[in-house]
Amino acid sequence: MSIETWLSFCALVSLIVATPGPSVLIGMSHSLRYGPRPTMITALGDVTANMIQMVIAAVGLGALLATSVTAFGVVKWCGVAFLIVIGLTAILRKSKASKNYNDTETKIRTGFEPVRKRRLFSEGFLVAAGNPKAIAFFGALFPQFIDPSVDLWPQLVILGITFVIFDYTFVMMYALGAARLMPWLLKRGGKNTIGRISGGVLIVAALLLSLIDMPESVARTR
Repeated sequence: MSIETWLSFCALVSLIVATPGPSVLIGMSHSLRYGPRPTMITALGDVTANMIQMVIAAVGLGALLATSVTAFGVVKWCGVAFLIVIGLTAILRKSKASKNYNDTETKIRTGFEPVRKRRLFSEGFLVAAGNPKAIAFFGALFPQFIDPSVDLWPQLVILGITFVIFDYTFVMMYALGAARLMPWLLKRGGKNTIGRISGGVLIVAALLLSLIDMPESVARTR
């Protein structure tokens, strides 16, 4: 793969992953509720699902979701339902008391809720896996940057790793931006307000996912 081809791929991927979608929104939601550091696990779940989707696309199964209305619909609506459930849970549940911790100068109260890493990973994974257009996207995008005259798999590995790095980076950038709102939100509405906002963000993500139609061409998937 030439450096020019790789740079072109980087430019396209940066535009795609910079567009807020379900994965970005759940990262923002988790960052508001649990803090930016735990959200790194959410982003890891997201890119793990993406890697599995890349493999599925690479072996040709992406064509199934691109052509089967039933398969596409089942995956999409399962993803929508999952986002709605965790969104409503965040809205209706009262925040747990946060823990104190020591920094280098003084004791401060974070306002963030404690959460298990397994939950963060699974929610990040399932939201990304619930986007059926991603598989069709990978199956349509990657061939545009593949040189058929050389080995296929090394090129797929390079493209896959590049996509994962960009995706993880942008999810965390949005998450860090959301976390900066925490002090302002705590002053004006308390921790329950954060739960309602983060839940609302997930409901919006569900609505965005529900609007995805059968892919006629490569479009935004994030």
